Amino acid sequence: LTRWKNTKSDLQNFVTSQELDLSHNYLFGGIPEEVGNLINLKNLSISNNRLSGNIPSSLGKCVALESLEMQSNLLVGSIPKSFEKLVGIWNMDISQNNLTGKIPDFLSNFSLLYDLNLSFNNFEGEVPAGGIFRNASVVSIEGNNGLCARTSMGGIPLCSVQVHRNRRHKSLVLVLMIVIPIVSITIILLSFAAFFWRKRMQVTPKLPQCNEHVFKNITYENIAKATNKFSSDNLIGSGSFAMVYKGNLELQEDEVAIKIFNLGTYGAHRGFIAECETLRNVRHRNLVKIITLCSSVDATGADFKALVFQYMQNGNLDTWLHPKSQELSQGKVLTISQRVNIALDVAFALDYLHNQCATPLIHCDLKPSNILLDLDMVAYVSDFGLARFVYNRLTAHEDTSTSLACLKGSIGYIPPGK
Repeated sequence: LTRWKNTKSDLQNFVTSQELDLSHNYLFGGIPEEVGNLINLKNLSISNNRLSGNIPSSLGKCVALESLEMQSNLLVGSIPKSFEKLVGIWNMDISQNNLTGKIPDFLSNFSLLYDLNLSFNNFEGEVPAGGIFRNASVVSIEGNNGLCARTSMGGIPLCSVQVHRNRRHKSLVLVLMIVIPIVSITIILLSFAAFFWRKRMQVTPKLPQCNEHVFKNITYENIAKATNKFSSDNLIGSGSFAMVYKGNLELQEDEVAIKIFNLGTYGAHRGFIAECETLRNVRHRNLVKIITLCSSVDATGADFKALVFQYMQNGNLDTWLHPKSQELSQGKVLTISQRVNIALDVAFALDYLHNQCATPLIHCDLKPSNILLDLDMVAYVSDFGLARFVYNRLTAHEDTSTSLACLKGSIGYIPPGK
C-alpha cells in the first residue's frame, strides 16, 4: 500500500497535465487538497484504490474536467458544492464508496453529462427529476437505500409512498375500514398484471437507450449513408449473426463501427436482444463502448437491427497474434509489454463481469477475435451476443450439471469458464 501524501510537491509534476490515471495502485489515505491546482486536467482516474476521507472541494477548480472516475474506494461525506462548476464533464463515476447526503440538483443542469454512476453509496433524499435523470439508461443509482423518486425510476421507491407511510398512524380505524377491501381487490389485480407483465417481458425485453440525447431516432437511412450503402470497402468483419462496417455518422466526428444483424439467421434476433440487455447493465473501461442503436425497417420493409460502437483502429487481437505475411513485413508484431498489458486489460474486464457486477455475467464466447484494440493498444472485450447473467450463485452446481446440454461458444473453442 502507498500513501498519497498531502503535499504540494507530490503534484507539482502534473500541473500542466491533461490526464492523470492513478487507478489500481493500492493508494490509501486522503485525497490531497492540492489536486485542485491541476486546472488543466481533462481526465482524472483514481478508481480501485483504498482512498478515504472527503472528496476535496478544491477539485471544483478543475473546470476543464471531462471525465472523473473515483469508484471503488472508501470515500465519505457528500458531493462538494464546488462541483457545480464542472459544467463540461461528460463522465462521472463515484460508485462503490460510502458517500452520503443528497444528490445535488446541479447535476441535472450539466448538458454534456451522459454517463453518471452513483451506485452503491449511502445517498438519501429525492432524486433530481430533470436533465440526465430523465434517461434511466445512462444513470446508475442502485444500492442507495435512502433514495426516493418523484416518478418511476427502476427500483427506486416513490417519494409519495414515503410520505404516505409517515402519516399512516392518523385515523387508523378509518383507514383500516377503507384499505382492507381495496387491498384485497388490488392484490388480485396485481397478480393478473404481474402475470401479463412477465409474459410481455419475455417477448419484448427492454432495450438500452444509448446516448439518446445525442442520436435521436437513428434510422436505416442514417446507417446506409454512414456505410456508403453498405459498401464492401467499409466491411471490416463478419460472423454468424452479423456483419461489421466502418462508417461515419452525422454529428459524430470520430469513425464508428456498425454491427448489422442478419435477422434471417436463426438466433440473430436473440443475439441482438442479449447484447442490448448486457450492454445496458455493464459499464467498464475495458468493455466495448456502445454509442447508440437502430431498431427500424430497411428499404424493403423488413426488420433492421444494428448497434453502433466506438471504432477500434487496431482491429482485434486475433489479427495481431496471427498476422499475414505482408503484415509481418510491416512490423505488426506484439511486444512482450503489449501482450502483458492486453492480458491485464482482459483480466480486469472479466473480474468486473464475474465479481463486481450487481448480477454476475458470463461472456460465453471469449476469444482473440472478440478482443478489440484501440489506437493505444488498450484491450476491450466485445460481442456479448451469447452472454448470460448468473442470477443465483447458490444454485451454480445445478446449472453445471446441465451445461453439457446447452453449450455456448465458437465451434472448436469453449472458454474454460463455461
